[in-house]
Amino acid sequence: MAFTVRPLTTDDADAVHALLRRSSDCRREMRRRDATIEDGLGLLGPCVPLEGSGARCTHGLLDAEGTLRGICETVSHWPAPGTAHLSLLLVDGSARGRGLGRLLHDSVVAQLRADGVRRLRTDTLTAASPGVPSTAETEETEETEETEETEETEGPRERDPVGFWEHLGYRPTGAPLAALDRTVEHPARTFHRELVPVVPEPRAGLHHLELWTAALAVTAPSWHWMLTTLGWTAEPVPGWDTGRIWRHDDGSYLVLEQSPDTLGRRSERRGPGMNHVAFTVRSRAELDALRAEAPAHGWTELFSGAYPHAGGPDHTAWYGEDPEGIEVELVAAVVPAAAPDGAAEDSSRS
Repeated sequence: MAFTVRPLTTDDADAVHALLRRSSDCRREMRRRDATIEDGLGLLGPCVPLEGSGARCTHGLLDAEGTLRGICETVSHWPAPGTAHLSLLLVDGSARGRGLGRLLHDSVVAQLRADGVRRLRTDTLTAASPGVPSTAETEETEETEETEETEETEGPRERDPVGFWEHLGYRPTGAPLAALDRTVEHPARTFHRELVPVVPEPRAGLHHLELWTAALAVTAPSWHWMLTTLGWTAEPVPGWDTGRIWRHDDGSYLVLEQSPDTLGRRSERRGPGMNHVAFTVRSRAELDALRAEAPAHGWTELFSGAYPHAGGPDHTAWYGEDPEGIEVELVAAVVPAAAPDGAAEDSSRS
């Protein structure tokens, strides 16, 4: 049988009223009395005005004959932008076990996602939420409790709200409930489901690089020009006169320090240890511009006769030394044209 999911309006109050009366748990949910037309209208009216509250909407699941078989009430962008609160999911008791609750839920979720919702939340206010089965298919009903507390019912009810919501992709948070009209200190009864995968913040592969200099006043201007041109940010360290720090957006940073323990006056890249440090440049045009300006900032070009392919025909880069002989390589993030046949591959670079 085909089903339709659409937002309900006050014109649907009679249909909502009839659905509430057909629910075996309706008397308990409506405080041990029969559902009234006012109860149906209460699900279709606007939510209580709250600072920062979003839009309330009740969707209905209708069969091919137009009979209302389920309702799902949500408040979009509450309690925070990008979050939607699911306050009621109820399916006709005569249509249990047919997957209608999941069909309605998933249809509403798709619409919420299109509206910019990135996270769903729901909650239960009692130790065993009335009417919440352990799965979406096999138990008696498919509904959540509304945000108001309901009265105790006679006799225990074997329900597993955690299992039910986990079946729909939610996870318990253990956080206090933020109900529509108050905050309830009731741990482990709020459930969240992420609609957009949470991707960990990318971390830099390199934490930091520290270079020593024999004369900070000579080398620091060269490094400052190059790094800030490449998008790094100078990070002042008050009271530290013998060092400089530049930080990249990815969190890594470079230190240039004049230590009293520095040996010699010049770096030797051919010896054991670091040969050179390389940075990415966005384009060949930017690489050419840096090459043209580098000498004025204390950089000496290396392998100039093989520029820009001293590193090989498929590698576009510029090589230079700072005033103390530390080698830097700037690599253009492009794929260059193929070099002529017989071109040497890094035959002179060292």
